[in-house]
Amino acid sequence: MTDRLLRSIDDLRRKWVPDRRLGVFDVTLADEGRGLRLTGVTTSRDALAAVRRLASEAGLLDDLQPLPDPALAPETDAIVTAAVAPLLSVPGIKGERVTEALHGETLVVLQKMNGWLRVRAADGYHAWTHAGYVATGPADWADDWTARATVRSLGAELKCSDLKLRLPIGARVAPRRDGALEAADGRVCQLAGGVLRDASELGVEARLVAAPEWALRWFSGAPYLWGGRTEWGVDCSGLVQAVYAARGVALRRDTDLQSVEGREVPLAERGRGWEAGVLLYFAEEGRVSHTAIWAGAGRIVHAALSRGGVASDDLFGDSLYARRLRGQLVAVRRPPNRLSFPP
Repeated sequence: MTDRLLRSIDDLRRKWVPDRRLGVFDVTLADEGRGLRLTGVTTSRDALAAVRRLASEAGLLDDLQPLPDPALAPETDAIVTAAVAPLLSVPGIKGERVTEALHGETLVVLQKMNGWLRVRAADGYHAWTHAGYVATGPADWADDWTARATVRSLGAELKCSDLKLRLPIGARVAPRRDGALEAADGRVCQLAGGVLRDASELGVEARLVAAPEWALRWFSGAPYLWGGRTEWGVDCSGLVQAVYAARGVALRRDTDLQSVEGREVPLAERGRGWEAGVLLYFAEEGRVSHTAIWAGAGRIVHAALSRGGVASDDLFGDSLYARRLRGQLVAVRRPPNRLSFPP
C-alpha cells in the first residue's frame, strides 16, 4: 500500500507541479505514531484537492496546507532591502544559490520557517531567502512601492545619512519630489556615484544599441556565479535575463525555460541571416544548459565558467572550445517582446 501511495503522490506532482522551480509540491507520507497521514504544502489548488481525495480514498488523515500560507496575512509580500538577496534551494545558509533578487524588487511570500521565507519572484521562480534581506508587508504596500520605484541602477552608489549603499545593475529606487531618492528600506538618499536611469529612459537607451553591445558595456569582466544576476557575479541565463530586462523584455530565469520562449530562428551555416541579439542555446547530454547572445560576424557574448565570466568569443573559430560549442548548439530564438511574465 505504501509504495502504491508514494507512486500516486509522485504522479500527482508530475501532473500538477511538473517543474519544482515554478511551483511547490512538498507532500510526504508520514507516520508519527498515530498512523499514516499525508502531510505537506503545495502552491497548486488542483494538486491540493487531488491529494486530499487520495487520502480520503486510502482512509488516511491529511495535514495538507495551501501556499501562500493563509496565516501570513497581512504580510504576504516582501521588498528586497539588501543590495542583493540570494534565493536558495532550501531554507539554510548552506543551500544552493539558484537565483537572486535585487534591491527594490518585490517577492510574494509563500511560507515562513525559522527566519526563512519561501518566496515567488516576479519571473515565477520559487526559492528560499532569509528574512534579513527583505521587509514584509501587505500586497497594497508592495504595489505602492512598485509604482513609485521607477528608477533603475546602472551600478549606482547612494549616500544614505553616513552610510553608503552600492546597488547592482537593475536595482530599483524611488525618486522623491525634492530630488532625493528613497531606498527600499525607506532611507532617504542622494546619488554619490555611478548612474541611475528612469526605467522608461533605460529601455530606450538600451534599445539604441544591440543587445550584445549593451551586455559588454555593463557586464564585461563580471565573474561567473551560479545563480547570479549582477555585474558582481552572473551566470549565462542571468546575463541574458538582465540584458533583456533593461530593454523592457521579461524572460524566464533558467536557460531551458528561456529556450522555448520567443520565436524560433532556423539554424544556419555560420549564423547566416541571424540578427544581433538573437539567443543561442546549447545542450549537454540532452539538456539545454547554456545560452549566449549572438553579436554577428561569428561572435557571441556570454557568461561561462570556462571563460571566468562574461566574455566575447568567436563561435566559428578553430579552438577546441569553439568546436565543442558549435557541436552543442541546438536552438536559436528571437526573444519575445513582452513587458511582464505570464502567470
